[in-house]
Amino acid sequence: MCTNIGATGSSVKQSGKTYIGSVSDDPYDIRTKVVVRRIQGEFAYIGTHLSPLGESSSAADYSDSVSGAPTRGLNEKGLAFTWTLALEKEENQPCKDAKRPHDVWAEVMGTCATADEALTLLSRLPRNFAGAGMIADKQGSLILVELGRNKLEIRERLDSASGGTGTNVNCWIKMQNSEGDPMVSISNPDVPNQSRFTRSEKLLSDTEGLIDLSEMIRILSDHEHRDRFAGDNPWIPGHGYSICNHGSLHTAEFVSEKPAWGSVSAEVISPMDDIFWYTYGWPCGESPQHGDQLLQERSWGHFIGFKLSDLPAGDYTTLTGELTHLALQQFNRLTLFSGSGDQISAENTSH
Repeated sequence: MCTNIGATGSSVKQSGKTYIGSVSDDPYDIRTKVVVRRIQGEFAYIGTHLSPLGESSSAADYSDSVSGAPTRGLNEKGLAFTWTLALEKEENQPCKDAKRPHDVWAEVMGTCATADEALTLLSRLPRNFAGAGMIADKQGSLILVELGRNKLEIRERLDSASGGTGTNVNCWIKMQNSEGDPMVSISNPDVPNQSRFTRSEKLLSDTEGLIDLSEMIRILSDHEHRDRFAGDNPWIPGHGYSICNHGSLHTAEFVSEKPAWGSVSAEVISPMDDIFWYTYGWPCGESPQHGDQLLQERSWGHFIGFKLSDLPAGDYTTLTGELTHLALQQFNRLTLFSGSGDQISAENTSH
């Protein structure tokens, strides 16, 4: 369960830039890690892979469907994506050879150079999942697309000339009435889709023309509706109502059979800069308030920029938030983004 935001053209502070960003909301025992993949005959990409911490994890069906899946990505051609799961009507069953999220997004990253190429591929790939995607490229295209198991609709198409912003949460807008499960509709105030969508849209509108990396991070760190008890969520009890999601059932420890959900990482992608920005845990960097917010005490509180063209293949972070040996070897090629908005070469820090 995630929130995606994006901006391009005149909506962005610096001409020529496009940004897409996300918080990755999952059970706290399902985490993300930063990887670089370089496979012969395919485009290299950097992104996050989503995996359970161990063999026994919460939401087993959900874990199986996304384990090892690229959930956000940027490839060497400047194509970037992020996406959220959506809930489709049960009668919309996938075809026999439908592909998992792992396979679909990895193929997009490995074979597509532009947002239009990605749309063409997505339209012909059979899928066993439903979601809302956000696709951007270094030419300034920003496309919001709704993906059903058997249907695809372009919700909005923006570019550097038109400008504009967009938001995805865990439901559809265009296909919702015809194809979506009504429980998760944006019109249902009891489910967090409404609160996260409305707040994201307002924050993007308020900063129209001023959006940069700092503003993207500020929006992803927003706590409006945080105090609303996540146990009241009828869809996923334990998943909260704010963008920077501090979901909790207010219990003393994490229980995989009844898990709390929240933001286990956040990402901002700048295709023009070839940089994938990432933070582990809550983007706000705060400490946990409840025992069921597993591992959130490891939230970094700052973003690290990984420039794809500089980095060899391999894993750069662990599922528990450490930089890997490979990342430490490449540390002078990474960039830290502080809360003040300063970008600092990692080699000039003692981190």
